[in-house]
Amino acid sequence: MKTMFLRMTLAFALAFALSFIGIQYAQAQHVMTINNNSDVELESSPEDDEVLESAPKELMMRFSTYVRLVKLTMTDPEEQFVNIGFIYNPDVSRVFFLDLPELEQKDYYTVEWAAIDPENLVARGTFRFSFGPGAAPASTLLPEEEELLPVIVPDYRLIDQGF
Repeated sequence: MKTMFLRMTLAFALAFALSFIGIQYAQAQHVMTINNNSDVELESSPEDDEVLESAPKELMMRFSTYVRLVKLTMTDPEEQFVNIGFIYNPDVSRVFFLDLPELEQKDYYTVEWAAIDPENLVARGTFRFSFGPGAAPASTLLPEEEELLPVIVPDYRLIDQGF
């Protein structure tokens, strides 16, 4: 139990550190090109923005090359984490399967992942899905980001400096 907790903690710490690297990524409907530094593409089931009749029983992620999956999380629309039981495994693979717990009916779920490719570049991305009667594609339910105007703050060190 301690070993599992330690592995989960290390995987989370590594994924957290990788999230600060700031690699940009692009998403497409089903096959995604992930970032400008890595040529890794992802095919997932459920697909990005897919609406399913019922809750999926598992996640499947198929990468275009062998990768080391270092992060896999799932959140609901309120950004509450769902315990999906992901445990970091240092082995490389192209295809990953993860059995899911029974999911509650929510507007949508977001899966966020990060992987390290053969060149030790970080690839990361997200995909969303929804399910159940009356479910809508997640893309139609996501709040639009408010565009913030730039704020100009004067440098008070320069006031009364005789310039």
